[in-house]
Order: sequence, then C-alpha cells, then structure tokens
Amino acid sequence: MTARSGALVVVRHGESTLNAARRFTGRMDVDLSVAGVDQARAAAALMRDTDVVPDVLISSPMLRARRTAEVIRAELGLTAVPLELSWRLVERDYGCLTGMAKHHARELLGPEGFMSMRRTLHGTPPPAAPGTVVTSDCYAEPGAELSPAGAGESLHDVIARVAPWWADTLPALRRGGTVLVVAHGNSLRALCALIDDLDEHEVQDLNLPPGHPLVYDVAPDGQATPRGGRYLDPPSARRAAEEIAGEGGT
Repeated sequence: MTARSGALVVVRHGESTLNAARRFTGRMDVDLSVAGVDQARAAAALMRDTDVVPDVLISSPMLRARRTAEVIRAELGLTAVPLELSWRLVERDYGCLTGMAKHHARELLGPEGFMSMRRTLHGTPPPAAPGTVVTSDCYAEPGAELSPAGAGESLHDVIARVAPWWADTLPALRRGGTVLVVAHGNSLRALCALIDDLDEHEVQDLNLPPGHPLVYDVAPDGQATPRGGRYLDPPSARRAAEEIAGEGGT
C-alpha cells in the first residue's frame, strides 16, 4: 500500500489595521481590518472549494494571525479541531521602525538601506529606543527565546527561529496529515526559504499575499513539492503579490 502525501497549507494573515495604514507592524499586536476578515473568509472558501481540509491547525499567537486562523476554522466547520500556537511563528521585529509609516522609513534609511532592510537576508532595522515599542505579552510563553521587543531582527534571524518549528511539524506531514499554518509575511517567507532552500536573490523576490492559501505536497520522505508551492487561486495570488512588490515587498 502506497503511503499518501501530506499537505502543508500556508496562509499569511489577512490585512491588519496597521497594514491598511501602510505602517510597519512587526511585534505590535493589532487586529484585522474589515478587509482582513474578508480575506480570511475568502481563504477558507478557496480551501473548501478545492477540498483542502486541514486536520492540524497552527498559528502565530499574535492577534491578527490567530483571528485569521479562527475565521478559517469556523468557516470550514472545524471548531472541534484545536488551534495550536507557536511563538516561533511571530512576526519579525522591526526595531525602531515599528509603527512607523513606510514612506517615513524610506526617508530615514534611504532607498538602498530601505530595500536592504526589508528584502535581504541580513538587513536589520536599527533598535528602538527603550520603551518606545508597544507590544503585548501574547508570545511570552514558557521557553520562548525571542529577543527583547524593539531589538530588531533580520530575516536570517527569523529563519533561525522558524527552523525548529518546521523540523517538529514535518513528521505529521510525512504521515499524510494536512497542516494549516497561519502566520506573518516574514515568518512565512522564512518558512518558504527553508522548504525550498531559497538563495538570497530568491528570498529577496518572494512576496506572499495575505489570505491566499499556498499548498505544498509533502511526501513520506519529507520532500515538499512543487518548489514554491501552488496557490489555490493562482491569477489572484499573482496579482496580489505584484501589488506587494510594487509597494516595496512584504
């Protein structure tokens, strides 16, 4: 008997209130906008229409991701399935840029510095002054190893903290499970970098649109295909990703 493949369903949370205001959100724990709730519902509809029904639900503990996961769970009638939370999936720390309008950040860093900080593996925002970054303790679970809020993280830092989560999740996928993970633009870029072994240029060009399920099939040997995953609505996802790229990226 041939073992069946598992499926990893990756969903970036719907638009948050600060996303709508074109501000860096990072570790600020904000809710979804009205449009963000609609995006979560649309993601659930795509999953339902293509018969992609998860048996494991995992989310970042931050409100915008958790709310997206809860909307999807309710829309799919999976309220009996527990929602697991992992601090390793929280959004990247944007340091002194947290809460700042993106056009102001571009003025502060200059075009090259802005692009390096946002898109490259090692670009790191400057740290925030003590007490200036407003966060919650939603991700301060026992054993969490996050740096102090406002310290600033590179994407390379995020990859390092997401990697153990991916290693822990892979066995369920290899057994044929369908795992939904809801997180943030950068923690999911980090996950995709690990899955697809992306080089620096590929990481720089990767944009994940909110509310668009991206699916990887995971074989019993742990191989995830296709490279880059497959969107359940490719034309709409491509247009949304192009819009993000036009704004400077995730």
